Formats: sequence, structure tokens, C-alpha cells
Amino acid sequence: MTRNLNDQMLGGVLSGIANSLGISTGLLRVIFIVLYLGIGGITLGISAGAMTIIYILLWMFIPGSR
Repeated sequence: MTRNLNDQMLGGVLSGIANSLGISTGLLRVIFIVLYLGIGGITLGISAGAMTIIYILLWMFIPGSR
């Protein structure tokens, strides 16, 4: 898995994950935003702060590629 630096909005983490899973980057971004805003995060027990930390860690440790 690599971050997709050609299709990035912030760090390319979600586009890299979407490419690895074979799904649309836009769909994964919508899912992430819904979870981040708490609509789905409440049921999964994921807070916005935890998601932010996870995203930053993924940004730091997943290598980028063009």
C-alpha cells in the first residue's frame, strides 16, 4: 500500500487505501467524512480525535508514490 500523491487532497492516504481496495477514491472520502462527523462514528465508537490521530499516523508511515 502506498499513498497516491497524484490523487491527493491532503496526504494521499485515502486515495492510496482506495486504490489498494479497488474502490472509488470519492466513495472512500465520503465514508471517511461521514464517520469523522460522527454520523457513523458513534455506532462504531470512533471519535473524530482518534480518526485524526490514525490519519496522521498513516500519513507518516505509508510511503508515497507518484
